[in-house]
Amino acid sequence: MTSTPSSTSPAAGPLSLLGLHERLDLATRLEQRLVEHVRRPGNAEAVRRQTAYVRSQSLVPDDVDTELRDAMTRDCAVDMLVHAGPRETGGSLVGRLLGDVPAGLTVTDAERALLEQWRDGGVLGYFMVTDLVDEHVVLHNLEDDLEYRVYTGCSGIRSTALVPGLPLSVRLLPVGAAWIFADTPLVFSPDSVVGVVRGVVGLLTSTPCPAYRNPRTLARARELVADHHRAFHDLFGDVLVQGTASHVMDCYLRFKARIGAPAEEFALFPSLRDERWLPDDAADPDDEAFALVHHPVKGLRLLDWYAQLREVHTAPFASWKPERLAQVLADPDVPSWVLDLLAERHPDHLDVLYGAATERQDFVWARDGAALLADREPAAARDEPGLVMASSIMGRVLPPGEP
Repeated sequence: MTSTPSSTSPAAGPLSLLGLHERLDLATRLEQRLVEHVRRPGNAEAVRRQTAYVRSQSLVPDDVDTELRDAMTRDCAVDMLVHAGPRETGGSLVGRLLGDVPAGLTVTDAERALLEQWRDGGVLGYFMVTDLVDEHVVLHNLEDDLEYRVYTGCSGIRSTALVPGLPLSVRLLPVGAAWIFADTPLVFSPDSVVGVVRGVVGLLTSTPCPAYRNPRTLARARELVADHHRAFHDLFGDVLVQGTASHVMDCYLRFKARIGAPAEEFALFPSLRDERWLPDDAADPDDEAFALVHHPVKGLRLLDWYAQLREVHTAPFASWKPERLAQVLADPDVPSWVLDLLAERHPDHLDVLYGAATERQDFVWARDGAALLADREPAAARDEPGLVMASSIMGRVLPPGEP
């Protein structure tokens, strides 16, 4: 697939009065100003903390010498501060400039129009060089299977240094329908292509969102999840099955056999049905805490401790339940759509239960429930298909009487 990604059209106003090369040069200089601003002595502590985070997460390859690795780690930290924000608080420099301008850094109307295009951080990923065209390099994104035409004229790397077949990692920023490098790309050796591709597959199986920048992939993923949802319901007569680890394992294997393994699924995400997420041999064979549930969009989910989560929602109301529910609401491992499913199946005391858990005595589930679930998990509202089975370990939902 060699589609071209859509990008924001040049904003009306001063930016639209500039020619293409003028816009690209302005964008490159603006990005350099943002990096220089973050590197000011006054930001040294923020850079130090972010650098320590990058180092702790092993976001920079190990197979480089120490001096180069340190430099790459600092560059990665600075890039994150510009486009993603500090790990502790979020809030990128781009986002702050679009709100209150930081002291010592002002932008023109044309630069602000560029920042609006960069609000979401551009495209950060792994690419293969496919072609060179004058002052541009054509990159094929290994995550979304799209091609990006990137201007190299004012960047730290020239197009002549990039040859077809070279893998690299970098953040790209849109300038209308064109792109620029946010920083000098991290270039890998050609013989590391296999390792880079495997790494990308691993990223996509855990977080498939980048692949959905490609409208064809998104459409096919939606079709597959919808097909799987119908197959799950046809097989079990419900969207949820629960029981012991062995029962859930058996249901999973039956579902796997029903949907088969069409090559197109593996072309999207090769680790679609990975047994490592299933209950392991250490699970108590008589413990009926497990559940396997299929959502029409989010896909297949294995739930641990589901029985206790269900008990929280099941009548009669008990004084210990609001505290347990408050723990669940604060636990990101519990999907909001699972809570919505439980509320649908156990509606008897939702108002008093959720009111006490949220300390909102006027809480009414029919009126306030959807907003509560959306606030605790904003990403749940995105229509992003879940082809990879994920597990949710809800061990914080303890039975009554346990600490």
